[in-house]
Amino acid sequence: MEFNILSEKERGYLFGLFEGDGYKFHDIKCRRFQVEFYLNSLRDKEIIKFLTNLLKKIGLNPNLYQDKRYNCKRIRVYSKELFQILNKNIPLKNIEKNFGIGFVSGVIDSEGYVNSKKSFIMLVNTNKIMLEECGSFLNNLDIKSHISKRKPSEKEVKDSYRMYISVKFKRLGHLSVKAGSLVETKVFRLAG
Repeated sequence: MEFNILSEKERGYLFGLFEGDGYKFHDIKCRRFQVEFYLNSLRDKEIIKFLTNLLKKIGLNPNLYQDKRYNCKRIRVYSKELFQILNKNIPLKNIEKNFGIGFVSGVIDSEGYVNSKKSFIMLVNTNKIMLEECGSFLNNLDIKSHISKRKPSEKEVKDSYRMYISVKFKRLGHLSVKAGSLVETKVFRLAG
């Protein structure tokens, strides 16, 4: 595996996507290290394609499985190196700018909802600390964000939080497939 081939943004993207929709498992019996990403097989086709290309770029062979119980596509790789890299806890407080942009891009693609008609980006997650670190990072780039606690449904066990991110994020040269669907609205004045 050649992780160093990736740009800082691409590395951050993998960490961010893994933070939201990733899973890792070490099978001691078989001595196998497994990393998986769970994405919606209907809505996230472009994200699946982007992720698969990133994994191939670093020399991994991603296997795609359709989960029959849900509309879920599992992207699985067997790699001790990637397992160990993603096992690191990366604090976003003093992170390099491009890595941070990539990280937030990955979190948007895994945990985000982008409404192109109303022009907003929203994340939903149970990890308030991670959302606050993303908010701090974005604030340093003059991108506003706001976090609020969600009203839990009857089925929810953990508290979850909603984070709104200014659409200015679109101008950062991000990697988010979802945020890429935002269209900037332009106001035209009629001469008269």
